[in-house]
Amino acid sequence: MSSIEPVPLPHDGPSDVLLWRIDFAFDASLEDAAFAALSDDERARAGKFHRHEDALRFASVRVALREQLAQYLGLVTQAVRFTLDANHRPHLADSNTLDFNVSHAGSHGLIAMSPSRRVGVDIEHRSDSFDWHSIATLTLDASEAAWIENLDTEEQRAAFYDAWVAKEALVKTTGVGITRGLQHLTVLPRESAEVTLRNEIPDDMREIAARWIAAPKAYAACVAWSTKTFTR
Repeated sequence: MSSIEPVPLPHDGPSDVLLWRIDFAFDASLEDAAFAALSDDERARAGKFHRHEDALRFASVRVALREQLAQYLGLVTQAVRFTLDANHRPHLADSNTLDFNVSHAGSHGLIAMSPSRRVGVDIEHRSDSFDWHSIATLTLDASEAAWIENLDTEEQRAAFYDAWVAKEALVKTTGVGITRGLQHLTVLPRESAEVTLRNEIPDDMREIAARWIAAPKAYAACVAWSTKTFTR
């Protein structure tokens, strides 16, 4: 493995919201040249994962993120530095010119980036072996749970994951909504690619929009963004 090539993804959101998919090569080694841009701290973090696959997911997304940020900022990849805000959301340490967000699951990762607004992204693998009912009360509003119960088994699974990725993307855009849990948002039933917040809309979601995006087979994915642009 000599490189990590993010795949640009089209979407119907604002043109300044850039989106890429990363496809993981689990036979790779963290000693490969592709991972040379990782910092010592990132290598240490990757080394703490018990499973090689989890380490590769983290490292691959971080390298791809570094490359995209460096290209935009006109830096070498190793010069990109990260820090965490008060809500532990990663951002650039030396610049406020870009917002970004990442997600990974199974064999794929996503990166969203914008120079004009906050972004959030989520991808999930619709695993047949995972009992989504076990986290339904932490993820679904009561009205969503009731609506899903009227669907057949496969439709239930798809609808649950649609709700999950949409809510994750939305709260990752704000950086604070996750503290209240996902069940305080209502996004089902889904009627189109545009995510529609239903019932009571929390104040921190009134200037956030989102769309479900095309994902590989057996995956669900969503990208979200602030409708209000940065004031610099």
